[in-house]
Amino acid sequence: MRYIKKISLIGGFWLFALTAITSAAPLTIEQAVDMALTNHLDIKIAANEEKEARYSLQSVKGSKGVSLAASNNTYLKKPGSSADASTSSMTLSLPLYSGGKYEGNIKIAQTDLTKAGVNSVKTKLDVKSNTIADYLNVIKTHQAQAVAQETVDNYQLHVNNVKEQYSVDNVAKSDVLRSEVELADAQQKLMQAQNAYAVAVNTLKKQLRWKEAGELELVEEFQYVPFAMSMEDSVVYAKAHSPELEKYRLAIQSAEQSVVVAKADSKPAVSLTSGIDWSDASIGENSEDTYVGLTTSWNLFDSQVTKSKVKKAKSAVDNTRLDLEAQEDAVELTAKEYYLNMKEAEKRRDTTQLAISKAKEDYSIAAAKYRVGEGVILDIIDAQLALTTAQNNDIEAQYAYADYKAKLENVMGMN
Repeated sequence: MRYIKKISLIGGFWLFALTAITSAAPLTIEQAVDMALTNHLDIKIAANEEKEARYSLQSVKGSKGVSLAASNNTYLKKPGSSADASTSSMTLSLPLYSGGKYEGNIKIAQTDLTKAGVNSVKTKLDVKSNTIADYLNVIKTHQAQAVAQETVDNYQLHVNNVKEQYSVDNVAKSDVLRSEVELADAQQKLMQAQNAYAVAVNTLKKQLRWKEAGELELVEEFQYVPFAMSMEDSVVYAKAHSPELEKYRLAIQSAEQSVVVAKADSKPAVSLTSGIDWSDASIGENSEDTYVGLTTSWNLFDSQVTKSKVKKAKSAVDNTRLDLEAQEDAVELTAKEYYLNMKEAEKRRDTTQLAISKAKEDYSIAAAKYRVGEGVILDIIDAQLALTTAQNNDIEAQYAYADYKAKLENVMGMN
């Protein structure tokens, strides 16, 4: 029995250890996107809006079907009679012709449902793009923090070296003071980098709706994925697949159906009706009537109200088409901007590694010369500044490329 308990304890320990290891595994960018797509409130709201549009379509379709209505009137004293009485009716109605109003409203509701679906797609693309941007920003700020820490460490070593040389009268007091000032400045920038990293982590956690107590650990590795399309092909693809443009195209369809609905008010409406009326009296005879017939209504004159509605609906169609044209221009401009920025970052990325290598060599030479009394302190400061700048430029170029690539794919409607 003790042996079984011991095995259970050991098994439980390893299960806990395995769970801890699994939960501590770094979060990949794909996992972060999946988490955001599952948890983000904007996606849930868009899904609910799609449900609402589906219910609205069902409601509009029902207006073209059979309806049954019942009514009852009870009179304490009916005119012409000294007795209490009541009249009741039940009517069955089926619309036969509405001049296109019912059909137009159904098509509008169907288009609204399609628009809601497109909006869901657009929301998911935005969440994906924002998650990628937030994820990359965490890694970028963490690497920038590492550069700031390295700068502080280099300056600390330099300050120690300067103080040692000052103690044996090899350098002036001003070198010590200037070195300490540069170290303090580097420490300030390190604190700023640490804060930027903390803010980036919290932003990503909010995007993921991260509820776990542990630290958020990411896969800190830049992966260069080339973009194969030309700028012209990217624009063509964006105009064909952008969910934002699709929403405007669907808006044109709705506006065109609104013209049909507005025109229907100038046409007759016909319904098949069937019903039964009956009356009850406390004193006297009861009566009951049944009927079947057609009910026709036609608004022959309405002081040009309908005509004005039609003109307004047609004007709305023209405006919606202009909106689509303006949005196509905006998508083209945005796609070109992201493409050019992406390519510019890609070119910068090819040169930053060489700059870092040369800056490191320059710093080593300046530090070595200063240690043997052949250099000046400005050489150290300039070399360190050049090295820090080159390292930060490399980080900025890498993640600017990835960020603009994600933004370009978003505006193009690429999943």
